[in-house]
Parts: sequence; structure tokens; C-alpha cells
Amino acid sequence: MRRFAGKLWGQTPTLCRVIREQWDGTEWQEHCRRLLAQKYGTDIQFIPDRYRGDGGLEAYHFDGTGYQCYAPMEAYSTSSLTDAQKAKIRTDIAKLTKNSGLTRALLGNIVLGRWVLLTPAFDSRELVEYARAKSEKVRNDPEAFWCTDDFEIVITNDDIFAVERAALYGQLAGDIVLDLPDPEDDDLFAAARGGIAERLVEKLRQEPRFANDEVGLGRYKSSLLSDYVRGCRQLELLANDYSAVHAAIQRRLKSTLRGLSRELAGTPGAGPVAVETLMRRLADALHRDAPGLAPLLCEELARYAVSQWFVDCPLYFPVAA
Repeated sequence: MRRFAGKLWGQTPTLCRVIREQWDGTEWQEHCRRLLAQKYGTDIQFIPDRYRGDGGLEAYHFDGTGYQCYAPMEAYSTSSLTDAQKAKIRTDIAKLTKNSGLTRALLGNIVLGRWVLLTPAFDSRELVEYARAKSEKVRNDPEAFWCTDDFEIVITNDDIFAVERAALYGQLAGDIVLDLPDPEDDDLFAAARGGIAERLVEKLRQEPRFANDEVGLGRYKSSLLSDYVRGCRQLELLANDYSAVHAAIQRRLKSTLRGLSRELAGTPGAGPVAVETLMRRLADALHRDAPGLAPLLCEELARYAVSQWFVDCPLYFPVAA
């Protein structure tokens, strides 16, 4: 069980807005490759990186657009994220220029007009300014034979592949609806076995709102258990019938939890409003990742995720003052 020094329930809704989803580097690479393959088919060349690295390119399209995928690890603030992305640009562009023989062999007769950094998020205009300055420097480098006279470095996320993302994770927006009945008392009782109910009560009682309100605490505990049971059933159905969508959901839940852990450490405050904000943000993110999910289903899965984090102990709150 991991304990956090701070609370999830912040004083204002702004707390959860700063929680940054953390992609695993391999997951982000696979995600981007699937999107590129969906968009370009055989008109794109992927570059393996297991032997001698990728030479500064993940892939390139035959129109002269190069792509590099990058998900910074342990980048939990705007400054650390921006610094990591600058370093990635600097390192990989240098590979293309300094290793001229490898770059020539890699590209053949193709000359790059764009080098696109695909990254989950970027928050600072400083990074764009850096890309413009770096682009000019590359254009003026006599060793940069691999780029055009109007070469530019572009930073973007996977929103430029919205159509491809929809094709991969759900053909029609709101097409997938799972109309399940509410869990019965026996289901909730079964879910509460093994100390789960006691663990939830212990956690919720730390929140001042519930410290002296047994009725309110009991209702909130029951709602968490209900969300947990329903979500388990929904994910099971999705895994059986919509494997790609299920994979996207699991990826989003994992990446949100990675960012949640670090962002909440040491955060003061109290109030269920932050939980509600987190669930709304997570529901929106699920719908972006898997447009095939009905909005209501996204909301239910977001509630499941929070209930699961309560049940499985990644969230633990300090004792109420």
C-alpha cells in the first residue's frame, strides 16, 4: 500500500487540472506507430531502434516528413517537461547532422522538410520558440544536407491523428453502449469481502466531511462499491468484444494514475470537488482516446477508475485535523 502525504480532495477544482497523464515510453511509441500506420499505410518507413538506435527518427513519410515519438518520464511540471522536450530535440537533431553517413543511408534520396516531435503534451510557448530558433540553426548548418531550405521542427500531440485514432479505437462516436443493471446487494456484499469495505471506511473517515457523518460516509462507500462492481463488468465485456478499445482504456487509466501519484504528494486541501473534477477530466480523456465509447459509458468508467484506486490503495489520505 502506498501512502501519499497529500489529499486528493483539494480546496478548489484547479487541483486536478494540473495532474498530467504519464505515458510509458514504449506505450507511447506503439500508440504513435499505430496512428502513423493507420494514416499512411505503406507510404511510411518505420525505423527500428533496438540495434544502433533510430538515428534521430522514429519514421519518415516519403513526402519528406520525419517523425520522432517522445514521452518524457518523471516530467511532472511544465518546466521539467519543457526541459526534457528541448533536450530530446537537441539530441536527435544532432544525431541527424553529426552521423551524416547513417542519415544518408537512412533517408536515401528523401530530404526532410519537417521533423515532427510527437509528444503527449506540451505546455509552454518557450518550447515553440526553441523549435523555431533550432530550425533556423539547422537550416544554416552546412552539414544538414538532409533538410530543405524551409525546414521546420514541429511539436504536436496525437490530436493531429484524430481521424486515425477514431478508426483504431471506435468507428462511430458514442457507438458503444453497455446497458448493465445496477449491482444488487449481493454483488456489493461480495465486492466488500476481503477487507475492502473496512479499507474504504478507514480512508473516507480521514476526510473531515465524513469524520463525524456515518450516514454520509456509508452512502459514499456504497456508491464507490457500486461504481467498482459495474466498472469491472463493463471492462470484462469490452475486453471480450472491443479489444482495441479496452487496451486504450487501460492505457489511459494507467497513465493518469502515474501522474496522479506524483502530483498529489504533499498537496494540502479538503473537499470532494477535486474528485469530481478528476472524474470529469478522465471521462473527457477516455472519449478522446476511444471515440466509440458513449459519453455516459466514459463517465461510468471514470467513476470506476476512482473507485478502483480507492479499493486497491494507490490513494490514501492523511488523518483529518
